[in-house]
Amino acid sequence: MTYQRKEIIGNAVLYLGDAREVLPTLQPVNCIVTDLPYQLESGGNTTGEMRGKFAREVYDNSGSIIPVDIEFSEIMPLAAAILPNGHAYFMVNNRYVAEVQNEALAAGFRFHNWLVWDKSTGTPNRWYMKNCEFTLFVFRGPAKYINDCGSRQLIKCPNVIGGQHETQKPVALMAHYIGNSTLMDEVVLDPFMGSGTTGVAAVQMGRHFIGIEREPKYFDIACKRIEDAQRQGDMFAEAAA
Repeated sequence: MTYQRKEIIGNAVLYLGDAREVLPTLQPVNCIVTDLPYQLESGGNTTGEMRGKFAREVYDNSGSIIPVDIEFSEIMPLAAAILPNGHAYFMVNNRYVAEVQNEALAAGFRFHNWLVWDKSTGTPNRWYMKNCEFTLFVFRGPAKYINDCGSRQLIKCPNVIGGQHETQKPVALMAHYIGNSTLMDEVVLDPFMGSGTTGVAAVQMGRHFIGIEREPKYFDIACKRIEDAQRQGDMFAEAAA
């Protein structure tokens, strides 16, 4: 078996397992929206100049915050194979912009744009505070317009403070991408779903969702969040009937 658990929650199918093993078993999807796994370093205060929560005794330089053992060169061919026609959104930080784009193009994706998320909060840094993250917007098959051609490259959306995952994204950000690249009842995939934000946005918008997560802790959180979102959607539908 390629996964440890499979949960079906309304329009969502969630797999507890490794994306490298699960993806080859799935049917093609209409869109991919995911925050790619990449190394996050806890370092940055080597001189001890910063204080408060970024003081050296609190914010150390001990290495990776999230252990990552998968390369972009492994991810992109698998993603391209399951998306023969549609848009893909791959989120990364500034360190990996060039590498992610190169691997995506090598795997057969075609470039549309780099999108920027203004988080409204900045991480202290001696070389300009970091208040943005980046999304590689690519496609497979024939190029198609986004649903709202008035959308701009930069989206301002408040960061999640005190979330249930170290890199949790706002539901509104995922909904923005999903809304521009899918229609009702189409299938959105997040092969690294973490705490399930992409799934929450997808089911709230009437899309089908497939999510993969290999950490049981986050898989359970994602199940709960998507179940709550599905239940709320059902309640709204019943009230409108």
